[in-house]
Amino acid sequence: MLLKKVDRDVSRVIGKIGNSYFNPLNTHEEKKKVFKDNTYNPKFKYTPPKKTLESAEKMLNELKTDNTVYGQLLRRKIKELQNTLGMIKNTGKKNFTNYSLKVYGRPSQELVRTAKKILKIDEEEVWKKYSKLSVHKKFTDTFMLNKYDWEVKEKNMVAGAAVNSKKRTLFLNKEKDFSERDVKRLIIHEIGTHVARYENGKKQKYAMFSFGFPNYLETEEGFAAYNEYKCGLLSPKILKTYAGRVLANDLSLKNSFCAVYNSLLEYFPKNDAWTLTLRAKRGLSDTSKPGAFTKDHIYLKGFLNVKKYAERGGDIKKLYIGKIGIEHVPLLKYII
Repeated sequence: MLLKKVDRDVSRVIGKIGNSYFNPLNTHEEKKKVFKDNTYNPKFKYTPPKKTLESAEKMLNELKTDNTVYGQLLRRKIKELQNTLGMIKNTGKKNFTNYSLKVYGRPSQELVRTAKKILKIDEEEVWKKYSKLSVHKKFTDTFMLNKYDWEVKEKNMVAGAAVNSKKRTLFLNKEKDFSERDVKRLIIHEIGTHVARYENGKKQKYAMFSFGFPNYLETEEGFAAYNEYKCGLLSPKILKTYAGRVLANDLSLKNSFCAVYNSLLEYFPKNDAWTLTLRAKRGLSDTSKPGAFTKDHIYLKGFLNVKKYAERGGDIKKLYIGKIGIEHVPLLKYII
């Protein structure tokens, strides 16, 4: 009974936190300045943290668990959320990177070397573009076919597409053009992996199966990329993007925005180099200084780990049970 209550309380805290604090408010203005002068380092502005975060932090600090397998997992999740709150409270401040490293870690040098090898591969031919109406319909039809009660909406954001489980909504970048391959890939990535794991997780005993086990995100994104790969949709361009994210994270920890951006121009066109650098430097206000939002390296790391897991005979079906990580598969027999 104790664990059920703590599980519910953690779920409530996650509902209070949200995930939009790290996206700069003045992206378009700063992008124009960078494109005009590639030695310019953006000054990003952010939405101030909501007061609800104070009650979320207080609730987390008061939660107690036991030493059962699930109790220990909850304790790790609580610590992860405390560090996430630390990131939010320090957005635009000096300690932001330190909290990001606690939550997401940093790319290993082995991963950086792998990324640099991937960046040398050639890209494929261009696929035909879909109209906005066609893109919207493709995703809506997929939700209906799978009997998922979700919506599709457009908004301004850094990513091409993203799911918001709380709102049961798939958001599409309103400024992005989607090719036929983009749509097929994102259906597998967003609906076939992220939404499917969330919906399956909702059917399990504990809420953490739907809101995510500690460190689940590496497997979450890696599994989505692996599913693209198995469907023949992980194109060289997308793989290079994942590799670019690793390099952007690694470089950002030691360099300014303009240094990272100019380094990435060796491998990517201006818009892509901008997006990769923006993703790595968001969370900072003064981007002339070293520091990073280090989440992005987990996409390639997670893909390589899920691929290795599958090749060694791991049961891929178990990863669909909810938002768990590879490391949690052996623990399922103690929880379910």
